[in-house]
Amino acid sequence: MTHACRLPMIKLLALQKRRADLSFAEFRRYYEHEHANLFIRSIPAEVAEAIRYYAQNYAAQLDGTEHQPPYDCVTEFGFDDIQGMRLWTSWYLSDAGQQLRTDEERFMDASLRVVIVTEEHRIPHR
Repeated sequence: MTHACRLPMIKLLALQKRRADLSFAEFRRYYEHEHANLFIRSIPAEVAEAIRYYAQNYAAQLDGTEHQPPYDCVTEFGFDDIQGMRLWTSWYLSDAGQQLRTDEERFMDASLRVVIVTEEHRIPHR
């Protein structure tokens, strides 16, 4: 099997923790429905075009274990290049992105957020 050669995707990964006064279900419901809709409505077209994908990866709540994961969600943004990621970051940190940042205070503890910028490297396994 041959694999097409492509440039690595730039990913911004944010490890998110819910506010202490919210249950996991409340956090997830708000993030998935309220905040995601605000995100879609608020970002300008040129920023939206730079984002290849946006995903919310929730910690699995496994039956039969009392283990609580250290984070509730890993949010992923995929970009074709570093310029696209910088466009998103500049908008998010600007006055225009304040509405989104303010909304995050409703359901997440931003002081515990960890952000990592990565270059995806896929390993062929078949």
